[in-house]
Amino acid sequence: ECVNIIVKSILYLVKYDVDFLKNTIPHFINEHNLPNHSLHVAIYAIKLGKDLHLNTKKLIQMGTAALLHDLGIKKINESLINKSTKLEIAELEQVQKHVTYMVDIIKQNNIHDPYILDAVMNHHEQYDGNGYPGKKEQDEIGVFASILAISDVFDALTSNRPHRKQYTSFEAIKMMLKDESMVNK
Repeated sequence: ECVNIIVKSILYLVKYDVDFLKNTIPHFINEHNLPNHSLHVAIYAIKLGKDLHLNTKKLIQMGTAALLHDLGIKKINESLINKSTKLEIAELEQVQKHVTYMVDIIKQNNIHDPYILDAVMNHHEQYDGNGYPGKKEQDEIGVFASILAISDVFDALTSNRPHRKQYTSFEAIKMMLKDESMVNK
């Protein structure tokens, strides 16, 4: 119920204030932490979904998936999440489990919407088939998962991380457009 209220509030602001995103981004706290990241991703995803003309029901589903997408990280050892050096293969595999953990958490909380579950499960899939957990390719990745992936990567790039400083919005978009795993061919 709380998630629904937050999502509907974001949706209202995005729908009725054309400058909401432009006026809000400068106030984002770009230190990577789960509450900030989840909120930023939800705002970006709802805005992107609105610009793609998703209806209100789909925007609420998209926003819900975005707000919840990374909470499975809470089941991962914090030292792995905040590690400032490259993760070993076993460590990376542990971190990647956050998507399946989150789908389990969502189901335990009686959210069974297939769009939300698919977006959360597949937001780290890449069009070139190198993502996770299923190594899906472009045609196998749903619109919600794609929107969530774009929003997630953009926020990650524009936030400080243990291993690097944040990029500007312009730098982040440039990097994303050059990344073949993200470009729809």
